[in-house]
Amino acid sequence: MTNLMDKVLDRLVPRATASADTSYYKNCDVCTYVDVYNAIGHWQKLCHVVGGKTGCTGCIYFEVGCK
Repeated sequence: MTNLMDKVLDRLVPRATASADTSYYKNCDVCTYVDVYNAIGHWQKLCHVVGGKTGCTGCIYFEVGCK
């Protein structure tokens, strides 16, 4: 009986899949000097993972320092 109820439940309610949405910065280039900021660092783009799909902005952020 339990097996039949599991099959019915699987039909009515899809199984959940775990996927976390997240955001992260990704370096666009090597460490470089930028006159405007008078600093050495990396240009970065902001990337998002939403529902298993990834998308990124252009290289519009600047982080001072090289790691």
